Amino acid sequence: MRVQTHNTTGTNQLPKPRGWRLESERIERRRFLQVLGLTATALGAAACAPMAGSISDSSLEPSPLSGATAPSNGLASARLAGPAATVAPAVPTVVTAAYLQLLLDSATDVCVFPGGVIDLPEGTTLRINKSMRIEGNGTTLRVAGSKPPTAHLLNADSLRDGSQLEIKNLRIEGPSTANWDPATENIMGGISWQLYRTWNSRLVVRNVTITGGYGSGIIRAGGGAFEVTDCDLSGWVDGIAFFESHGGSGALELRNTILRAPANSKYSSIGLYVHPHLNLNADTITGLDWNRYVIYVNGTPASTGRHDLKAVSAINCALIQSGSSSQTTLIRCSESGLPKNGGSFLKGPVTSIGSTWEGAGMIAVLEGVAAERSFINDTIRPKSTWMALGSKTAGTVTLTGAQVDLAGKAALLKLTSASTTAVTITSSQIRSTSSSFPINAEGGSVQLVGTAAPQNSRAVLPGRLIV
Repeated sequence: MRVQTHNTTGTNQLPKPRGWRLESERIERRRFLQVLGLTATALGAAACAPMAGSISDSSLEPSPLSGATAPSNGLASARLAGPAATVAPAVPTVVTAAYLQLLLDSATDVCVFPGGVIDLPEGTTLRINKSMRIEGNGTTLRVAGSKPPTAHLLNADSLRDGSQLEIKNLRIEGPSTANWDPATENIMGGISWQLYRTWNSRLVVRNVTITGGYGSGIIRAGGGAFEVTDCDLSGWVDGIAFFESHGGSGALELRNTILRAPANSKYSSIGLYVHPHLNLNADTITGLDWNRYVIYVNGTPASTGRHDLKAVSAINCALIQSGSSSQTTLIRCSESGLPKNGGSFLKGPVTSIGSTWEGAGMIAVLEGVAAERSFINDTIRPKSTWMALGSKTAGTVTLTGAQVDLAGKAALLKLTSASTTAVTITSSQIRSTSSSFPINAEGGSVQLVGTAAPQNSRAVLPGRLIV
């Protein structure tokens, strides 16, 4: 039998592939660093490398099976082996938008910004095209301009369903709004991720400050999991916009965050805009100086969602416009100062527990909706009428264990002649030195149980006051 053999004589003399020497040097350098126990970061050469300690390290992916090598963090792909770091380009003397874009494009799992203040030209947009964690490293991105921005700054709109993005420890300064026309519309975001039907995706924003004239501090459209923690957010139209128009799922966890209106904000500005079928859990939130509400629940589809607010404070703005069919719970929330639009608008079922109402705002309810609105152990110190039940209002209002103080021209309730709402006040204390009618029932009914009627309260037919 004839056996074929291969002649290897002269193999070492074959021409080397182009770039072989540079690649060999890189391999040797990597081995040298490994021997010394040094990392690229220790030498100041790496700006994009996997980092531990993020939420994505433990909760964004299931644990690997026994015997498998885990990815460098939860945002990694199915990569089970290979270098643990991506060596970024050397930091230039002046950091530009082009350099930041190069960092984002070259990162695998984590991109670390260089820190310091980075001045960016008007119209800058930085595109995020894959799942990652952006470690802001205390960087300030300062965008020039004197007009409303025409582009999102951090633009993740191309991320598909199943993607995961975390942005942390970053400051974004947009153009000042001091001289803008409040009638001008603008909806560009400091951070934007807008792609429909991204219900299985996740966006996490932590310790991020956004000031100036972006239309929204953060825009998240498409549903999915959304978390905002320890942030200070501003937007000329709203601080956060969270919406989804295809009937899918989504939930926002909002914690320890300030939502503040910039100077000369839009006439209809709000702290948070959320579609009613998307769930909201807000804890320890302060809303400042918005022209309408801190929390604005509106839009379609209008299916039932849950909106739970705990320790949410509205200062010089109304607390909430609730959804007409979603369930809203207010625990130790407050509304104070001078709301510019009159006060909260309770469209659907609401339960308030231990909340404080002491601003100049007046609570209104949606006409024609027979919802239950309950206030338990609330403190009510209004500057004018606390709740007005107008034409065609229905359903019930109950106050239990309320502490009410009325002075000046303040009043607790006014029911117009066209109202059919039934109000019950139980085990409450109403103190009044007001020159107005503390309870004025021109329609509907007000029943006092275990509660003394304040002086000058009245009922005018068809209204009823039951003591």
